Amino acid sequence: MEQELTKKKGIPGSVLKWVAVISMFIDHCTAVLVEGSWSAGLRTVSYDQYLFLRGVGRLAFPIYCFLLAEGLLHTRNVKKYLLRLGIFALISEVPFDLAFRRSFFTLDYQNVFFTLLFGLLGLAVWQWLTEKKDFHAAWWRQLLGLAVIAAMAAVAEFCKTDYGWQGVTVISLMYLLRTLPFLRDAGSFGVLYTSSYLELAALPDLLLFRLYNGERGRQSKYFFYIFYPTHLLLLAGLRWLLWKI
Repeated sequence: MEQELTKKKGIPGSVLKWVAVISMFIDHCTAVLVEGSWSAGLRTVSYDQYLFLRGVGRLAFPIYCFLLAEGLLHTRNVKKYLLRLGIFALISEVPFDLAFRRSFFTLDYQNVFFTLLFGLLGLAVWQWLTEKKDFHAAWWRQLLGLAVIAAMAAVAEFCKTDYGWQGVTVISLMYLLRTLPFLRDAGSFGVLYTSSYLELAALPDLLLFRLYNGERGRQSKYFFYIFYPTHLLLLAGLRWLLWKI
């Protein structure tokens, strides 16, 4: 009993996911509404305040990468996991374009579900090639698995997905280096820093990762998927109502 109680100390995945969702919402409100007000000629917040709010939003992506790696480790059906990400990537594209490109559809920039999809697909192939979890397969299988992951990073960059090659690389590091947390975190944040210095604002995530207790926690399976396109659509609609842009 004492061992069971000790095991449950810390925070479950559901808490991490709520932190990610709230920080993402703050970030997207800032990007859509504050930038929209500036385009309309209003100075709603200062640039320093804008940067602070966008910095809060940087917490979200590393957590999603971390939880995706955990999800792959524990999922019973990776094909369904991939299918779910693919469906919501397609569903989210129009709301994403309306919110961030002010266009019904454009190929200029794709939503983060595509990044997560490509990252998971690369790791799923890695699992298949290396007998599910670890580096016990022949060296050529390991090398081939890494080549597939690199190809997925290149695809994400070519398709201009949110976070691009850096996103797929961070997802991969979160999984492949999961038993080496220092290297996992140093590598992941080093890669993220190459995309923007603002990513350093996500460093508090390192503490959250250490507090994670390995449990899923109580959560709705589809709420977080549905929330992404829904809140983007609402923000785009609100900007239009306020400033007709």
